[in-house]
Amino acid sequence: MSEHTPITAEKAAHGKLTPPKTVIFGVFAAFIAVFFLLIVFLPKREGELSPNERRILAKAPDASMDNIMNGGFSKQVDTWLQDHFPLRTGFVSLYSYLNRYTGRNAVESIVLGSGNRLFNAPIAVNDAVIDTNLQKLTRFIGQNELSTHTYLIPGAASMLESDLPKLHLEYHDNEILDRFEGALKDVAQVIPVRSIFAEQGDVGSLYYRTDHHLTMKGSYLSYVEIAKRLGLNPLPESEFTKTPFDFYGTTYGSSGLFATPCDTLETWVGSYDKNLTVTTMDGGEEKVHHGSIDEACLADDVVDKYAAYLYSNHGITKIVNDSVFGGSLLVLKDSFANAIVPFLAAHYNTIIMIDTRSLYYSPSLPAPSELCREYGIEDFLVISGLDTIAEGTLDWLR
Repeated sequence: MSEHTPITAEKAAHGKLTPPKTVIFGVFAAFIAVFFLLIVFLPKREGELSPNERRILAKAPDASMDNIMNGGFSKQVDTWLQDHFPLRTGFVSLYSYLNRYTGRNAVESIVLGSGNRLFNAPIAVNDAVIDTNLQKLTRFIGQNELSTHTYLIPGAASMLESDLPKLHLEYHDNEILDRFEGALKDVAQVIPVRSIFAEQGDVGSLYYRTDHHLTMKGSYLSYVEIAKRLGLNPLPESEFTKTPFDFYGTTYGSSGLFATPCDTLETWVGSYDKNLTVTTMDGGEEKVHHGSIDEACLADDVVDKYAAYLYSNHGITKIVNDSVFGGSLLVLKDSFANAIVPFLAAHYNTIIMIDTRSLYYSPSLPAPSELCREYGIEDFLVISGLDTIAEGTLDWLR
């Protein structure tokens, strides 16, 4: 007769759902069910621009057999779920703030400083890129015998160091600017942007908090200093009609710090603006506009209001002022110039702006040297943020 091990209440309960386990399982199952229903029924913004993150959200996965077999479907599902996760914006923002307040602020791509100011991470010093761009710029100036001025704009972090958090990576803007200014001093008049901004006093008012660009105050100051060195008589601030708009910049969109208060973007329009014809060229496509401001970009539902200045970035932008007789200027630019050059249009009949970032993708456009010959250009102005000219390419400057 075999002996049986007594069955205790504890063993009897083993493998069965006790009341606490039932509650936990129920909560978990309810969470999965709610999550699934939210995924199914919440409205999606597939293929649309995210107003906070400034990027296009994933479209629905391609469920074709070929895509499933080659593994593309599963990757697209992962991307789609990441972009359309329920309450995703709130979770992204929460994650970003947790990173900042748990010691990761210094190594994020966007650094949160004092006064809700958002800074881009430091520019990487790439000696090869800097040397190549300096060589191309110097060669272009010499080949076309141009009277050249440079206006290279440092990042906000290097000018507002006291607003940076105590822990932050090292910014090399001054080192990079010293290299450019030293190398270009024999072929161009280098406008000392750093000292101009520092002497102004309230440097913080020259840069947006949520964007890397200059405010209109900073752009107007830049115009005045450039105009003086070009031998022009700058228009007084009172000549411009100012209109403010709420504005969140690209730095805000990349940060995830969506509780940051908005900036104020302004348009400054002079009486001469009605005489301006702006032609934008990208490859074989040309568009003609009247006035320097794209009013459509200032609507409440438009994310990138900075694109209102000169209709955003294009390979070539030609500005003609019919009320000015004579005078032509070539501008090598990035987006900083879009808010500065319209002021200069009060003094020139023709301004040709070239953006080598766009030209790189538009081989059908004429080379800058051809533009110099076509328009009889003798004056050349470089307006650029430091990151563009230190990290970008000037391959099309020839």
